[in-house]
Amino acid sequence: MNSKNLPKNTSRLDGCTVTGALTVTAFIKDAATIVHGPAGCTHQSSSVFHSTMLYNECFDIPEIFTSGLNENGVIFGGEGMLRDAIEEALTDDYKCIFVVGTCISDTIGDDIDAVCESYDEIPVIPVQTSGFLGGSFERGFISALKSASKLIEPDKINPADAGQSSSFERPENNRPVVNIIGEKNLEYEAESNFSEVKRLINLLGADINVRFVRNIYVDDIKKFADASLNVIREDPTGEIKSHFDNLTNIPSISSYPYGISGTTEFLRLAGKYLKISPARAIEEETENQKEMFSQFEDLKGEKISFDSFGFQKTENSLLGEIAYYAGIVTNPEGTVIPVPFYTPVGTTGVKRTLMQWRRFINA
Repeated sequence: MNSKNLPKNTSRLDGCTVTGALTVTAFIKDAATIVHGPAGCTHQSSSVFHSTMLYNECFDIPEIFTSGLNENGVIFGGEGMLRDAIEEALTDDYKCIFVVGTCISDTIGDDIDAVCESYDEIPVIPVQTSGFLGGSFERGFISALKSASKLIEPDKINPADAGQSSSFERPENNRPVVNIIGEKNLEYEAESNFSEVKRLINLLGADINVRFVRNIYVDDIKKFADASLNVIREDPTGEIKSHFDNLTNIPSISSYPYGISGTTEFLRLAGKYLKISPARAIEEETENQKEMFSQFEDLKGEKISFDSFGFQKTENSLLGEIAYYAGIVTNPEGTVIPVPFYTPVGTTGVKRTLMQWRRFINA
């Protein structure tokens, strides 16, 4: 029995690892995910996942299956039921199958890794989850990213150079390409934020290679190692960066660009890794930012204050920078502005933030 995590060490407020894993694996279009556990557990996780998808305007129904673990499976072991589910999935035209564990399969000690290793028709990949016993939503999300990275072309991975600077040399006259890692697929502004990062990458003279993982196919992932830079959506613990640095030897930037100075710094750092002078891109973006702020001249001198409601994440220092550049005064007596749940991405994110502030100020 696997008892590495006790219930007292888990937090249900953070959600379940199963849901976190599904937010990654379900966005590979020609892959299926099998949740190894009771049908009710699968239904609960899938229902939460589907409803959140619809709320965020994701209307595709992902391929999610259950092994249907029952009382006999709990008593005598559920590996046979998992094999039955995998065999059934293999009759369809999937390019890959992910297996996500639950509290029950973890508690009875089913060896999911061994079951998955016995198949070689297509990749059958276990995801280290274990439901609530495996940790939180974020843990499932990170585990699924790591598991999906097994689809990257192995002959292009160079772990021997792990931890050293990139050996990538861009072919002459070819535009370098960049991977995007760990997009928050259930984030309401996922596409808008991606478009902003893509715009900045294009400004440097580079293109996007792979969105790992958002609405892609298995064969797309095989191109991962062609990139000369990874940009991670968010990586507060550094675990995602460490994994992909060690796996591919491609340098990484650990977060999307935030705010005014953060956007400029992003261009500088990306240019460094792409071996492109960022001077022209920074100059163009600085002019773009000045033009953007000129659209909010009416807000100069207005007074605002920020309210995080005790749980929002965005740092007030970043919002203070936006207010400074817009000529807005932060004052406890000013109009109360709710802190956004997600930090504004790039110059476009700052513009959306100022438009929201204007609505509060003029209300």
